[in-house]
Amino acid sequence: MGGMKKVLSGFTALATIASVAVPAVAQADDVTVGVLVPLTGELGEFGKIVAGSVELGVKQINEAGGTKCGMLRTVVADTAGSAEQAIREATKMIDTEGAVALLGPTSGAMVALVDLAKRKETVVMSPYAGTITLNEIGGDYIYRTVSSDLGDGEASGLWLKEKGYKKVAFLVQNEESTISPAQVAQERLKDAGIELTDYVIYNPGQPSYQAELISVLANEPDAIYLAGGQESGVTVLKEAAAGGYGGEWLLTADLAVPEVFDALDPRILNDKAYVEVAQADKSLPEYKAFEAFHKAETGAEPGPFAANSYDMAMLVALALEASDGCTGAAVNSMIRDVTEGGEKVSSFADGKAALADGKDIDYEGASGPLTLDKSGTPAGAYQIMKAVDGAWVDEKFFPASAFE
Repeated sequence: MGGMKKVLSGFTALATIASVAVPAVAQADDVTVGVLVPLTGELGEFGKIVAGSVELGVKQINEAGGTKCGMLRTVVADTAGSAEQAIREATKMIDTEGAVALLGPTSGAMVALVDLAKRKETVVMSPYAGTITLNEIGGDYIYRTVSSDLGDGEASGLWLKEKGYKKVAFLVQNEESTISPAQVAQERLKDAGIELTDYVIYNPGQPSYQAELISVLANEPDAIYLAGGQESGVTVLKEAAAGGYGGEWLLTADLAVPEVFDALDPRILNDKAYVEVAQADKSLPEYKAFEAFHKAETGAEPGPFAANSYDMAMLVALALEASDGCTGAAVNSMIRDVTEGGEKVSSFADGKAALADGKDIDYEGASGPLTLDKSGTPAGAYQIMKAVDGAWVDEKFFPASAFE
């Protein structure tokens, strides 16, 4: 993960090109896909990765001749992390650009877009929206290529148990996307007999978290589980170090970016901090093929959620190819069918050929198997990374089978 800055800069360029180089009006033989991501704000670096990875998928699809509905065309918009802005941009993409699918919203935006997606019959899909709210309302026009936040909690709990900590404190940002996995991780600690010294929920945007840290540091935990965003997380890490904390950390995915090391003295993290993130199984041939393509196109390693993002483009294209129409409703009708119960394929070209031969297909993605449950969610695998010499490096991989 030491080359992440190259990844991010490469994807920034791809995302910028995507946002300015698309034609203002779709051609008659185009089918439009919206890329709706936070390119600015706290999650901007992740949004750039997603936008770039979707573009790589679209490039490969179009090089294979495009879909029966035509070449894929992307339009890109920045949500800036705002659900309200996501709704405005999504409406514009559907009504003005004719988008059949919107790819890339974060958790809050996904939940906000459910009604619009169903009213406008437009598929909305995310590579990182783990919110448990979608466990109940997803599955019809609402899909994701990443597992639920409950899986993140399971992975975090398993790691804390494996590390053999005796005492662990929890610091949890007051948002659903951080509270839901923390609750699961907390239950796993109880099951393992690990003492939970503190469970503190804090509000983001504060200038200081010293009040929240007083009790946490006084109880001298072996490790602190910090489920927070980048801005609040950096402040908590700085203040805990200033308060004399010398134990270890387990951080959640928002902090799995190289910028954390720029914002902090790396000595606060080096050899003491771990981060948990949804991750593809890098040993699978499907991932290796994507990795090789990614390196050839960008000169860099894939970043977090890159494989999940690439797979979104593949699913939309294959669903169009398998359906009887060229609309969002057509994509929705076939998106499950192309992920289970047929001949295994791992590229759009292979899937297109199999469908042309009258076969059913089962797309095995770069991010792993994509069989979708009733909420439109696949099973997940997770990577624990360790802070070493100012970079995140792979430490332990948990395949989806670890949670069965």
